Order: sequence, then structure tokens, then C-alpha cells
Amino acid sequence: MGKHNRIDHCTIGNKMNAGPTLIVELNDERSQENYHSIDHNYFNGRQRLGSNGGETMRIGVSRYSLTASRTMIKDNYFEHCNGEVEIVSIKSGENEVSSNTFYECEGSVVLRHGSKNVVNGNLFLGNGKSFTGGVRIINPGHKVFDNVFKDLKGSAFRAALAVMNGVPNSAINRYYQVKDATIYHNTFIDCDHIDFGTGKDAERTLAPENVQFKHNLVVTTADAVYTDYNRQAGLVFSGNAVSTTNKLNPPQGFESVKVKNKTINGIGIPISNKTFGIAQTEIKWAEKKNAGASWFKPNAAARTLKNRKVSIKPADAESINQLLAGLQNGDTILFSQSGNYKVKEEIIIKKELVLMAAKGLKEKPVLVNAATDPLAAFITIENGGKLWVDGLAFSGTFESFGDVQAGIKSTTKPMNKHYNLNISNCRFYNFSESTFSAIKATKSTFADSIIIKNTLFDNISGTAIDFSAEKEDKGIYNAEHMLIENCVFSNILGSAINLYRGGNDESTLGPFLTINQCSFNNVDNREKGAAVRLIGVQRATIFNSIFYKSGQGGSSIKFEEYLADDLNVNYCNFYQSGKVSSTYGKVMGKQIYNIDPDFAHASVNDFTMKTNDTIKNNTRNKNYLGANLNR
Repeated sequence: MGKHNRIDHCTIGNKMNAGPTLIVELNDERSQENYHSIDHNYFNGRQRLGSNGGETMRIGVSRYSLTASRTMIKDNYFEHCNGEVEIVSIKSGENEVSSNTFYECEGSVVLRHGSKNVVNGNLFLGNGKSFTGGVRIINPGHKVFDNVFKDLKGSAFRAALAVMNGVPNSAINRYYQVKDATIYHNTFIDCDHIDFGTGKDAERTLAPENVQFKHNLVVTTADAVYTDYNRQAGLVFSGNAVSTTNKLNPPQGFESVKVKNKTINGIGIPISNKTFGIAQTEIKWAEKKNAGASWFKPNAAARTLKNRKVSIKPADAESINQLLAGLQNGDTILFSQSGNYKVKEEIIIKKELVLMAAKGLKEKPVLVNAATDPLAAFITIENGGKLWVDGLAFSGTFESFGDVQAGIKSTTKPMNKHYNLNISNCRFYNFSESTFSAIKATKSTFADSIIIKNTLFDNISGTAIDFSAEKEDKGIYNAEHMLIENCVFSNILGSAINLYRGGNDESTLGPFLTINQCSFNNVDNREKGAAVRLIGVQRATIFNSIFYKSGQGGSSIKFEEYLADDLNVNYCNFYQSGKVSSTYGKVMGKQIYNIDPDFAHASVNDFTMKTNDTIKNNTRNKNYLGANLNR
């Protein structure tokens, strides 16, 4: 608030909850045309938020975006700022973003609202890391010059340069057309994408107008210098250069040049001559050593994992929480015998722990509820928890004792840290109500990764793997990465997998889902049901899997996707099963079959197909389709 304020030489660490790390507000005249300075700060990381509102910095808001802010963002060092697609979100006019360094940040400087902003003299250093971006342009009158974009691997909204399409008669909070923008004297080095017309769809139809791209240098090994999604007038290319080792023919407005490396502030930058790329003057990008609080030098504390193993027998099951209290990160509880482990309360995980069966057991140790009252879950992961489970079984019903509503779930308490869950060689069965699940995420919790391998889910009345707790359709979701491999889902009344991301927010990357070598046997045959329900999942790969008598009342797989989502179903067999439904109908590969799987040995959980040369010779990696839990 106010005017002529300065934030400088601060070290600002990982903000874990929703909302931008730093905001400049313009909500009254006393705060507009403010001439604030944000300089020489060290923004030391931000984890993926899994929703909108993960900006490291926001200048203004759409409501006041037609107002000038005139804020200077200069000489700051941004490192691993991955909260969402917008690292710095400019939502006002006449700001300057200059001489900053963006180091391995999964996002971009985004000129989201407002006009006549300047982005100059910055270094965007991706080091080949996925999703690293540069500058995204919306609205009129901007200038982007003297920047270096190096080894950026982002695409679409995270491209090294993304000049977006606009919305006709746009509301103030949508996308005004890009007009009268000048992009000059920039150097692009081994970046995957320079895009014009980004976001083109049924709503964003206005191509950029009078955009000057001149005197830039592009060093690339790609097949094209840039992509223009509109292919119409509005872009003017002049006096640019391209350096490449392949046989790329320079497009109009570019000429081929040779370059030599020059070290500028410790970074090797290809140089041609003064005509192309960054101006050959003394360039100063922000350096970590000169940013942040001089008296505070954060050191990454070395995490000491003890890796101790503590054994537990069935008779000791009721004391498992007391046992956990004495463990440290990396320790293991070893279930030393087969049999029923009778628990009477939830097992609470607040550390990085391993729960596993001893090797050589003939049968899996089985967790059962021996309390009269129901349990919300056998295992609940709370804030700070990371869990590896290997070789255990979870039975939702036991004798006349209370039901268990979930095998493993995330907490209902506040959680601001990501959790991880890794499950292998387990079994989840006999969860007997439609609202029960084997594995369940709760609202306002976020998993960085869920990995489930070699696991059997059977006789479940609800959803086996349920990550659909965020129902407000604001783009929030429960897990970033999910890998499900060599698993069997058999006799499931609900969906085998429900992964949900509602709404049309475009600030996030995920969820990412891979399903490989799985078998779905008699799963969700209800009317309008779906054996696998994937709503809003942005990247999904489903390979080498069998759907057998599943989704008969609706869909084997149900997608609701957006045009830019990357979805692929291939090398799969659908026998007496429902359709694969999707919004755009572009998810199916060529290796799709409808053949009786004639499972090899279903009685011992081998749900692979018997030899079938038609499929064997076309299956990815030459594996049989389906899961085998007897390997």
C-alpha cells in the first residue's frame, strides 16, 4: 500500500499455503502509480501448490489492471519458484521487470493484465529442467528486450516466449488482445518453444496484432525457429538471426549466422554481433551472493535418516502408535509374522517411515479393526508424513467389529506440506460401503507423488483409489504425480481410480497419471459408471492394460479434458467393457483390441493374457497385457 516503498535485500523462503508470496495492491488512489521498488531479494523456492494462487509475486489485480502501478522489480534472484505457471504475475500497467535471474523456475514472468510493461535484461536459466519458462505476453503495448532465455523446456503457457491469443470483447479478467508489442534484442539458447498465438481455442480467437519481433538471436537444434498457431498477419519478423547445426532453412525475417561463446557474469552466452541478440554492453544479472539478507545464509540441513528396523508381532498391534512415537525419519516397522494385526485406532504417520512385511512370509500380515466403533482409516498421513508400505494386507471388515472406511488416507487436519505415498506388494479388500475406499485423499491435502505397484484391490463397494475430494471446480486437485503399475482391480462396485481436477484454471501442470500393465476385472458396471474416472487430468498415459467386463453401464475410461491436455490410451484390450469417452475424442492410439483375455492364472492373481500373437507382437515393450501379482 502507499507509494515509494521499497522491499530490498530480503530472503524469502518457501511459502507453503495458498496466495502469492508478495503482493502490490492498487485498490485505492493512494496505492496507484506507486513507484515501489522490489530489489535485491532472494526468493528461495516455492513448492507446487496444486492450484491457482501460487505466484511468487503479483503486482495488481484484474479489477484495477487498467491502472498504472510503475513498480520496479529489479536485481532479484528467483530459485525453484514452482508454485504455479506465473512466477511474477503483472496485473497492472507501466511496471518494469529488469536484471533479475530466474533459476530453474517452473513458470514464467506473465504480463497477465495491464499495458505498457517492460521486461528487460533478465536471465531465464532452465538448465534443461522440464516446465521452465520465460515470458508470457497478454494485452497491448509491452516491450521485451535484452533478455537471455537459456535451456528452457516449458511449452504452452510455460514457453520461453508465449504471445497469447485474446478474447473478443474480453472481460477485464480474461485475455485482452496483444497489440503493439515489441520483442527485440533477446537471445534464445536451446529453448523448446517460442510460440505466437498461445492458448488458441474456441474462446481465444484474436491473433496478436502489430507484434514486432526484431534483432533477436535464436540458437537452436529444433526443426523450426518458432510456432505461429494463427498463421495470419499481425506478426512482423525483421532483422533476426538463427544459428543451428541442422539443415533448418531460416524463415522470413531471419538469417543464418555463426556464433561464438562469451562468458557474461559466469554464463556462457552465444554472441554473433551487435545486430542480433542482447546488446553487447556490460550486462548485470542478479546473482545469489548479492541478493537476500546479507546476514542470513540458508544452508540446506542434511537430513539424517536412521534406517533402523523395529519388529512388531500380531500381539503388539495395539501399541503401534506408541512404537511410532519413538521412531525417526527413515525408520522401518517390520511386521515379522503372518496373521491378523488387530488395531483399535488409526495409525498416525507424521514422519518419513516404512511399514513392511518381513521377507519370506508365506502370507501377508493383515491389518484388521478390533474395535467396536468404525475407524476412519487404518493409516492416516498427517502433515510432514511420507510413507512406504510393502507386503501388507488391509481388510475393511473383520468378524463383528467396526468397519474401516479407508485403508490409507490423508488427514482431515490442516496440511501445508506435500506428502508422498509408495505402496507395493499389498492387498486392499472387503471395504463394504459405497463411501469407503482403499486409498483416499481428503480435502486440502496434496500429494507430490502416489506410487502403487504390484497391488491387488478386490471386493470393494466404493472407489478403490479416490483422489476427488476437491469439488469446487477451481482447478485444485489432490495429487501431482500418480503411477499405478502391475495392479489388479477386481470386483469393484465403484471406480477403480477417480482422479479429479475441476474447473478451467490454467495455472497448474498436473495431475500427471500413468497406468501401466494393470487389469480391471468387473469394475463399476453401474449405469453411467466409469472403471477409471479422469476429470481434468492434464497428462495421462494408459498402456498395456486389460479392461474385462468393466464400465459396462458407462465407460471403461472417462475423460473430461481440455484441448491442451496430453492424454494417450494405447496397447490396451477392452473386452465386453464400456467405451473410452473423452471431450475431443483424440485419446486413443492404434493398438487397441477387443479380445477375450483368457487370463493366464487368475486364481493366483496372474491377470495377464495367455499368449496371443496378435497382441504380443504389437504390445509396447513386447510385454503381455495385464497384471501379474505372482511374479
